[in-house]
Amino acid sequence: MPSEFKGDPSPLTDADFERSATKLGCSVPAIRAVAQVESLGGGYLSDGRPKILFERHKFHKYSGGKWSSTHSHISWPKAGGYKGGAREYDRLEEAIALDRKAALLSASWGAFQIMGFNHKIVGYDNVEDFVKAMVESSGKQLDAFVAFIKASRLDDELRRLDWAGFARGYNGSNYRINKYDEKMANAYRTFSAGGSHTDNPHPVLRMGSRGQAVMHLQELLGLTQDGDFGPGTKEAVIKFQKKAGLYADGIVGGQTWAELLKSKEKKPDSEKAKADESQRSRAPLRIGDQGEDVEFLQEKLGIYVDGDFGPMTHAAVKKFQQDKGLTDDGIVGRKTWEALLGG
Repeated sequence: MPSEFKGDPSPLTDADFERSATKLGCSVPAIRAVAQVESLGGGYLSDGRPKILFERHKFHKYSGGKWSSTHSHISWPKAGGYKGGAREYDRLEEAIALDRKAALLSASWGAFQIMGFNHKIVGYDNVEDFVKAMVESSGKQLDAFVAFIKASRLDDELRRLDWAGFARGYNGSNYRINKYDEKMANAYRTFSAGGSHTDNPHPVLRMGSRGQAVMHLQELLGLTQDGDFGPGTKEAVIKFQKKAGLYADGIVGGQTWAELLKSKEKKPDSEKAKADESQRSRAPLRIGDQGEDVEFLQEKLGIYVDGDFGPMTHAAVKKFQQDKGLTDDGIVGRKTWEALLGG
């Protein structure tokens, strides 16, 4: 039976970000920075459900503590019990079976992680309509963010790039524990400089870019993988963009990456082809990366799964590479993914 929470996971476009920035009177990089810190830039899981985080202390509050003695893992006065990623839906659905309204109020939704209990200040009379909108599209999630920022009067902090003040209002009084202000400031610097220059799932690449992400791009385009985004790579990108019906500017942003990774022209019809497609569609990972891809990597390595590519994961990758006779640089590129997925 299809999940009621599956929507359209199409990513936000540059035009979407520009529209919201105009409404708030701030810069596009400022909004992108918030999305990056709150949900690693995207509002949906790979299966089409919005990213959520279920807060057990909120469920305890909105259900009147009725279930805390028998279901303390999802209802408790203090925050905690997080599972992360798709596993948050297990917690949500268990709570829904007990008290649907309280459960929906107690989760944060989408790219900007707006809490269900904030449905009225972002324009929805009830939480059911709010959740349907957050499921529907990334655009609805962005609209809710704009409404929340205006209602909370945080637009001036966003315009001034006062990240400590913004994080205090957006993430609460304990924002320093998770360093939200520092993370947003760092993300803003990245986006204001023209995009990411590290290996993440959606790096912005253009003439002059170099490194592992460019090699991944060149591989998808069928070019020689030298890691240097020069005139030949730009020409191939423009040709691909024209064929895909995209704006042909030679810059590889979110939409171009999405089309490149679809691999529509050659559907795999064998186990080897399917495995090859899986390897091709996985972006390189390195220390500092976070998210579901890192969780998957950690599962394949048989180490503790927390979605954070830290020193322990880096050491495990290097050991795996050494065992497989690969260059032990600690970066999970094509050859390392091939060894992990084919072993």
